[in-house]
Amino acid sequence: PAPGDTANAPRPGPPADADPPRPDLPGDVDVSFAGEGSQGAWVFRHKGAREDPVLLFLHGWTAVNPELYGPWLTHLVREGSTVVYPVYQDAPFLAPDLAFDGVVAGVRAALEEEELPRAGWVVAGHSAGGAMSADYAASAKRLRLPPARAIFSAYPGRMTRGIPLALPEAADPREIPSMTRIVSLYGTDDQTVGDTIAKRIVARAQVDDEELVRVEDPAVSDHLGPQRSGPETRRVFWRRLDALVAKARGAS
Repeated sequence: PAPGDTANAPRPGPPADADPPRPDLPGDVDVSFAGEGSQGAWVFRHKGAREDPVLLFLHGWTAVNPELYGPWLTHLVREGSTVVYPVYQDAPFLAPDLAFDGVVAGVRAALEEEELPRAGWVVAGHSAGGAMSADYAASAKRLRLPPARAIFSAYPGRMTRGIPLALPEAADPREIPSMTRIVSLYGTDDQTVGDTIAKRIVARAQVDDEELVRVEDPAVSDHLGPQRSGPETRRVFWRRLDALVAKARGAS
């Protein structure tokens, strides 16, 4: 969901001073939490793996429960990524101006407490998280955070149609380093955020490798398509992100 759309939240988020409930993921996924409450982040690793490169996953608005993306996160871990999942917000989800600060706080907590590798980072996000994936790539150097080799922005948005609550742009996409790879997707049936931000990221970023993807398959072209786990979702989102990760990490 984008800011203003709370209908799909599984349950209220945790108060800022409490750690969220542990997500129920398969037994081969090691789960830990760094930081505190909305300023923290979940860290998911394949059991026994300690040095897999990081995939920073930025969830949609209100989707603080990683189980909403559970099958995808599990797949990413099994494919060789350490997944960092910042919480970045808490109920009543009415502070979009603080969201990116929460992402940064969660990343810093994970770096400090989990001894994560700083090379090979890829950033993926959905909805508000998709928009903030571009913010992260554009801001990482200034904030002294690990650079993003690539970003995968699925149905990015900064506001829900008809609702004035908006997620501010933390950095102009023109500040994304030129060597960053970008894949930005929008759905033809997305009535929540439309295509504006997906197109803006690609239009303004001055990078050498970019792709704007128009998703027309009715099984996944609505706003919640990335949260499903059926064959269409795997084809459109999972495989495309897998390919981007492989390409980014295979680069010198």
